[in-house]
Amino acid sequence: MRLTINLSLHLFFSLFFVVAQEKFPSNVNDKKLGNLEIKNYTNKFLERPESVWSVLRSSKSKKMYYGTYGGVLEYDGINVKSIEIDGPIENEIRTSFTRTLLEDRNKNIYAAGGGFFGKIIDSDFGGSEYVSLMEKIPDTINPYIQVFWGGVNKENDIYLYTRDLIFKYNGQEFEKVWKISDREEGVDSYGSIQTITKVDDRIFARVWGIGLFELVNDNFQFIENSELFSSNRIESMASLEDNRIAVFSRQLGVVIFDGFNNFKLLNKKQANKWLKEKLIYNVSEVKKLSDGKIPLISFEGGVLVLNKNLDVVDVIDQRDGLLSNTITSIYVDQNDDIYSTSLLSASKIKLSNSVTSFTESNGIKGLVQKIKKIDDKIYFSTTEDIFRVDESKSSLNNNKIVDLQINDIPKDFISFGGNILSVNNLNSLLIRKQNKIVVSNDRLLESPVKSMLDDRLLIMTHPIDGIIFFKRLNDNRIIKIKSSKILNQQGVIGIKEIAKGVLFVETINNEGSFVCSYDRKGNIKSKRVLIPDNQKVFNSENFPKEQKFNSQIDQEEYFVPLELNLINTGSGYFIFDQNLDLYSFNDEFDLSSTGQNLLSIFEKNLTNFDPISRLANISGRQQFTSINPLTRNNWFLSSQGLIEVNFKEDGQYEIIGEYPYGVIDINELSGAILADNIGSENLLWLGSKDSKLISYLPNKYLNEKKINVKPIINSAAFNGEIINLFQSDFSYNNSRNIKIDFSFPSLEKVEENLFRYRLIGLNENWTDWSATTEGIFTNLYEGDYIFEIQALDADFNESEIESYLFSISPPWYRSFLAYFIYVLAIVGLIWFFGKYQAKRSLAKAENERREKDLEEAKQIQESMLPKSYPQIDGLSITAGLITSTEVGGDYYDFFESNDKSKSIHVICGDATGHGTAAGMMVSIIKSALNGLPNLPVNEILERLNNIVKKINLGRLRMSLNVAKIDKNAIELSAAAMPPTYLFNAKSNVCEEIMIEGLPLGGLKNEKFTMLKKNFQKGDVLVMISDGLPEASNENNEMYDYNRIKDLIVSNHTKKPEEIKTVKSTLKNNNRLVKLNKLDSLQKIGRFTNKDIRYHNLEILLSK
Repeated sequence: MRLTINLSLHLFFSLFFVVAQEKFPSNVNDKKLGNLEIKNYTNKFLERPESVWSVLRSSKSKKMYYGTYGGVLEYDGINVKSIEIDGPIENEIRTSFTRTLLEDRNKNIYAAGGGFFGKIIDSDFGGSEYVSLMEKIPDTINPYIQVFWGGVNKENDIYLYTRDLIFKYNGQEFEKVWKISDREEGVDSYGSIQTITKVDDRIFARVWGIGLFELVNDNFQFIENSELFSSNRIESMASLEDNRIAVFSRQLGVVIFDGFNNFKLLNKKQANKWLKEKLIYNVSEVKKLSDGKIPLISFEGGVLVLNKNLDVVDVIDQRDGLLSNTITSIYVDQNDDIYSTSLLSASKIKLSNSVTSFTESNGIKGLVQKIKKIDDKIYFSTTEDIFRVDESKSSLNNNKIVDLQINDIPKDFISFGGNILSVNNLNSLLIRKQNKIVVSNDRLLESPVKSMLDDRLLIMTHPIDGIIFFKRLNDNRIIKIKSSKILNQQGVIGIKEIAKGVLFVETINNEGSFVCSYDRKGNIKSKRVLIPDNQKVFNSENFPKEQKFNSQIDQEEYFVPLELNLINTGSGYFIFDQNLDLYSFNDEFDLSSTGQNLLSIFEKNLTNFDPISRLANISGRQQFTSINPLTRNNWFLSSQGLIEVNFKEDGQYEIIGEYPYGVIDINELSGAILADNIGSENLLWLGSKDSKLISYLPNKYLNEKKINVKPIINSAAFNGEIINLFQSDFSYNNSRNIKIDFSFPSLEKVEENLFRYRLIGLNENWTDWSATTEGIFTNLYEGDYIFEIQALDADFNESEIESYLFSISPPWYRSFLAYFIYVLAIVGLIWFFGKYQAKRSLAKAENERREKDLEEAKQIQESMLPKSYPQIDGLSITAGLITSTEVGGDYYDFFESNDKSKSIHVICGDATGHGTAAGMMVSIIKSALNGLPNLPVNEILERLNNIVKKINLGRLRMSLNVAKIDKNAIELSAAAMPPTYLFNAKSNVCEEIMIEGLPLGGLKNEKFTMLKKNFQKGDVLVMISDGLPEASNENNEMYDYNRIKDLIVSNHTKKPEEIKTVKSTLKNNNRLVKLNKLDSLQKIGRFTNKDIRYHNLEILLSK
């Protein structure tokens, strides 16, 4: 049934205008300083969507979601990913046009649009995915023709509307569907639902041709007197005090609804003009800021912000940095940051005015050098010009940057005679309204000061002429009246007036600091300023009066003048030296120690103060501190943030507070600073290197709500394959590599976010903070692991820790079942082996015992041999043992002297027999040798013989060669050993040395012979056992002694690498010890049998 209403009559009786006086913002929250901080996300950044229609930030993960014509985008602070709209019905109609994104009280996210409705859930493999809910639409409704234009949430219920119907989804099913009226065909036709809106817990629906309805007792009821909206759109609604509701319409402007059935047009000229001209656009639920402000969007005018009284506080549009004035949706997070979308882009607007700025788009050019407040206006100089901030009289317009157009590089500027005086690179100008009057064309002028003694006097410095006085005449002309050098000798780099008629002066070339008093005629009197100890010496009668400047002072005899720095504080001027000791001025302007040191301030790495910038601070070209005119506290810039310091008159000071830079990039700060205030709020103006002037309210920034953001584990890959994050057990394989990707959706200076992580179970220690967004671990062992990730934002706030738990199962052969099988197998084998062993013959058991003894003997034998060869200048030594299947008693060793002679004893021997007994003999010989003193080689053998005889090992004997090499001489002695070979390089003859003697252990007190030989450069000494000459080659030919001798002669000049390639076949045990005085090291030879590989080691000496 069509609802018929006499609209004109109703308006006549129920409508009247409310006239209100426009008010402009006055408190710190409404004060417009500069452009708000805006972060734009371009169409390219968003993967080039055709259009963007909705935005939402997850309360759970803090990720951003954007509804586009092509589906849903997810942004985690690092990557933008597309979420595919996928479902049985969705795939049939091929739809992905996302009109709205909603979140219920349980933080579930829903997406709806042209022909689809579903839930955005966490994907098992990281990121998010869409799950269709279209099949839950009641069977009486055709799901294929439903186009959801928008919706609201109430607790856990989602309300969606099409042009015909309103749906209620309770998280499980579509609980109810309303049809308010039949509608005619066509856009905006009678009965068509234009929008639904939510105000607090009340839900309204505006229907074309009828008016406004409210959901009451589970039914939409018509609101009396709302017929004015039958043909006028409603775009947004917001609650006011006293249960009133503001209704915003692009045709009517602001309409006040008393909450029952009365509607009144509100005469807010600024707001109404914007709503109508800029085409306010639909927002189903207006989310207010924490201070009650109301943000609205438009299709042509960007974002409008109203206060509680519906006065315009701000307009944010392309002039502020938005990419477009066409705003399609808006979301306000817990931190009062606004996320908006336009047709092709998105933006993040930090609506808090704690940080605002003027940029190049406002007309600023160059690096900001100095900032001053003159006549309640902000002036600042850059490397290109001087600019002024003009405050706008309308909230609809931004403050304006005015270029004073001096067209030069300003050094410094001051207020003089009600005008701006600028000292520039080319000249000095007086800027009087639009006129620029040249004061001087002298390019060397610096440090302008308006006299406190006479406001008509202008004082400047000159590196040659010293201090120059100018005077403003009655006709406003400025003329030079006098110039004076310091003590008629030195020019000046900078001055500051520290008291009326008193200047602190810094001379050029670091010649020292002075205090100068002056009169109205420009006459000066100068006195040297030094720290108290130096001043006492300077004023003494013994100090030469002609030594006034630093270069004149005899520093060795008197003192070293320290550099003095002037600091202006809220309690007056102080001086600090290069040791940071602080001094005050007494009545005579001499320095007195305050007993204070500024290290606690300067250790924070102050900006704009170092040896290079010191003179720039003195001359006034730059500054390193600024005084708040209200609190009288000093403010400093540091690498860690802003520092607020209170100075007392006696020089004592207290650091009141330290403040982070917030969203300000420290790397862009130029060092320029001006401390100011808005009411009782600290306001800091900061200069940028990027053609930008920044305003910062540090206390307000600290008091702003901060969103608690945790890192997100986006995905994990095991051995290169993306895994289910809800899967925690992984099988063991050869690689066992895992890569975990993570992000941190703080959205504040994301490029400065840092991460650290650790894998508990592998390493308890955290990694260093870095910008990496992935953790990679390789060759993990089986076990339980906990991956922990933590983020650090740009303000050095550490996030909570996010964890991911997983386990790697052991390989099948280390599983519990495998171990059980192993135990059963071992038990069975033991049983079978016992049965088998019982049947073994005693002979077999004896053989096994013998083999065991041989193996032990072999190990003993190898343990007796040296592990490395001595390194002695002039000698090259190598040795080796070639073994057969049986273990013999072959033995070699080296003993270096402990005295300065650097001699060495070389031992080469062979115990009779084999097996354990032979190994025991070698052990006795080695132990005895270690205990003997440094004796002649024959006496060594005699001592060893008696030891072996005393032990009485039966028939076991030991043959042994002992050689002592001392520089160019050799001592030789032998006990029943084969010949030793000594090759003489000079005569090219190899001598076979045979020394007779019984084996060790034969006769008691046996005497042994000692021979002495020369051992020169290039000579070769070879010591062998009997195994080598008795060995046979492949033709069964004995190697014999002649072949050994020939081998030495033919190879004595070869390098070790060449000798090593020599191969032969041996059948018996043999050992070769070779010492050679050559120019280069010799190599090791290798001898091989068909079945057994032997190793021959040579000892060579080169000089």
